Amino acid sequence: MLGELVYCADGDGQPRRQERYGLTVLRAEVRPGGWGEAGRLKRAARRLARLGVCRVLVPEEFCRWELLCRWGLGPVDPVPFFRACAGGLALAALRREGIPPHQGTVALRGRRVDRDMVRAAEFLCSRVRDVAVSAPVGGGELAAWLRREFGAPIRPDSGEIPAAVRFDGTGALEGRRVLSLFGTEPELAGIRLRAAALEPEDREKLPLMAALWEAGRGERLGLEFT
Repeated sequence: MLGELVYCADGDGQPRRQERYGLTVLRAEVRPGGWGEAGRLKRAARRLARLGVCRVLVPEEFCRWELLCRWGLGPVDPVPFFRACAGGLALAALRREGIPPHQGTVALRGRRVDRDMVRAAEFLCSRVRDVAVSAPVGGGELAAWLRREFGAPIRPDSGEIPAAVRFDGTGALEGRRVLSLFGTEPELAGIRLRAAALEPEDREKLPLMAALWEAGRGERLGLEFT
């Protein structure tokens, strides 16, 4: 079960079921400010945890995670969502560099090929000039498969690389715009995601987008990469 903490002037901290774009969450409204805010957050966190919540959506700029972690509550990890969007992010990186995608090269980097790298490669093959696959484990096999399936030009990961996607920390940092889609601090190289199908106040909330994507509602987000 997913939880949501919201600051509200008359919040009582009691969890209540609510639908968020078809996703059921347990929402607790907490009165902000004053010396008692920490206690109110702790009580709301305890109630959510006792109802089976493990992850919570929180207000932007929320900085009281230490109060929630005590009850086993953590944030929604956006990295799997980012990795699923690697192809779209890479195209946006090319556009940021002033390069039309059909004239650009994207490098995909990691220690081994995984499904996220394969998905990105499949997406990009028909949209960019060429793809560079750099993965010691499985990279050669993936490049050969892409040539057979798509007739795609697969080039070495060397020379001028305008856009690159790293799927783990072993990938090189060379390139004009490099995205790192792993770990606790992913790097989107200035690319912004926007969910045009959501309400205006929710369109740039990455944890909410990630939660909706996990629930199988990613195609309904109206994602834009800029």
